[in-house]
Amino acid sequence: MSYPQRTVEVVDSGLVIDQSATLLWGDILRAFIYEAGTEAEALTCAEFFLTEGYSVEINSQMPGWEHAIEHLPARINNLVDER
Repeated sequence: MSYPQRTVEVVDSGLVIDQSATLLWGDILRAFIYEAGTEAEALTCAEFFLTEGYSVEINSQMPGWEHAIEHLPARINNLVDER
């Protein structure tokens, strides 16, 4: 069974994940960008910690990643980039 490719899109109010959930800018308490994966397959991830008490992760294989990462420094005060 194959799953559809997950996507991320930047909108005025926040980030839309998979066209089904929106992370509102004001609900993101902090975010971490970090490297994951292996030498053979590098992967960069961003994890968002939300006011509701849970977190959501996106990664560099998702369509829309580059555009989303460009917007994070201007939108999130507690952004830690560990790349």
